[in-house]
Amino acid sequence: MGHFATGVSIVTAADVSGRPFGTTANAISSVSLDPPLVLACLRRESETLEALRQTGKFTINLLGADQRELSDRFAKKARPETWDGVGHRLPDGVPVLDASLATVECVTHELAEGGDHVIVIGRVVAVSHPDEHEEPLLFYRGRYATLGEDAATVEPSEVAAESVEIALPSALGAFRMVALDDGGTVEASVAVVIGAAHRSVNALLYVHRGCLLGDALGSQVCKGRERLHAAVRDIEGSGRPGVIVYHRDSALGFGKCCMGGTEPPPTESERAAVREAVARLGLRDPELLEAVA
Repeated sequence: MGHFATGVSIVTAADVSGRPFGTTANAISSVSLDPPLVLACLRRESETLEALRQTGKFTINLLGADQRELSDRFAKKARPETWDGVGHRLPDGVPVLDASLATVECVTHELAEGGDHVIVIGRVVAVSHPDEHEEPLLFYRGRYATLGEDAATVEPSEVAAESVEIALPSALGAFRMVALDDGGTVEASVAVVIGAAHRSVNALLYVHRGCLLGDALGSQVCKGRERLHAAVRDIEGSGRPGVIVYHRDSALGFGKCCMGGTEPPPTESERAAVREAVARLGLRDPELLEAVA
């Protein structure tokens, strides 16, 4: 069955106290159009299963190609920090993930025995999905996969605009970064992702004028580092996802980017980097911690 390619979802529910739970699952399927039924298979010991038993409600959140981190997070047993930075709303008390590719909200129709799993059949009460094509997250032979170039009707310009996220190890953990491009006017510009920021609503966004090498080496003369660290603390303390647009513009010149003195006005390439970060990560209504007009 590993040769049967599937999508990836997070099944979410809340218990009677309102505590949210979520489980990564690819054993999901449509069942019926009339009435509209879907199913999800959950392990017997699943905390999400126990929560939906209590309330009789759950949501299937289908994931996009850039949401591997979210899939990995909910594939593990729930921890106090599991929901940190995960944007979601609670229609009828059930968690619905803001960044989902599509969502299917359900009330429990039937529970059936399935060996070491329970087959949860839900009656669909609400759905949400994009009008435009977006790449889904796939699972095939024990690993993540994406659609082949011939499988999706996507214009070349759309393919080029997809975000490719990389992670680099550091003493503070893995930095997840998306390279930005505004046509060659930026000397160095990346979006550093904090939490589940992709396609999130009201993510916090901070624009940092910094020296990549200076920050990496822990320069003590870089005045902007204090503001950067404060922004990171604000994001982590808010419980919301965040994005640091890490920018280095040669037009600012040495010593004007982060070493104090009069702060120059935003450059056009800084504005372009912000627009590119918002577009690539699919941010909706981000809140700037430090405005770039």
